[in-house]
Amino acid sequence: MSRWDKDKRPPRLADVRPQNIAAGADSVSLGSERLGMTTTTHEQGAALVIALLVTLAITMAIVALLYLTHNDVLISSNMAVQNAAMEATDVALNTANTQLQQLTTWPEILYTANNQALSPWYAPLPTNSNTGVPLRPTAPSGSFWQNCVSNNQCASVPVNYGSYAFTVEYLIQPAGSLATQVPGNEQNQSGTGQNIHSIRYYVAYVHAANTNGGGLGVTVQAILRKVQ
Repeated sequence: MSRWDKDKRPPRLADVRPQNIAAGADSVSLGSERLGMTTTTHEQGAALVIALLVTLAITMAIVALLYLTHNDVLISSNMAVQNAAMEATDVALNTANTQLQQLTTWPEILYTANNQALSPWYAPLPTNSNTGVPLRPTAPSGSFWQNCVSNNQCASVPVNYGSYAFTVEYLIQPAGSLATQVPGNEQNQSGTGQNIHSIRYYVAYVHAANTNGGGLGVTVQAILRKVQ
């Protein structure tokens, strides 16, 4: 082999190894960059999901707050109407008591003589349909108050209280005998002789409702006493 041939021989594997190592280093560097990009993308996606969840939670909290505030306003409004209605019932109670005290005799006697004399604010005790025995007085139902004025079964007075206007209806019945009287009330007392008075008790039912239909109606029961 000549010197020229010796100088032109092919390079050995050891001669190109550094080049292969350099190429490998470039590949490792490129892979690291791709891994870093993937990790950053995942972090950004997680942050977006968390932001959406926080926004949803805040929105739900605001909606719940508005709902509770609206309910509080309605409750306060209804309570104001009911308190005013309670005050309005006092007017009807005073009117009913005045009518009772102005009678020259017991309303039971006047009603027996003429059942229209005290209409529509007075009604006798209900009786057992089979025996005719008087029953204990009971508060009228809600449906009774809806039509009692048009059916001539109760009296009514308009009452204005503050900014509210009410239609207040009332009805008086005897409190009943010892067996049928309203529980917890005194028994009628009959007296004879000079300066001895008789006492009878009556139950008054009063219902107040907002004239325009707003709010809730209020029904109260009171015992009235008549002395003769």
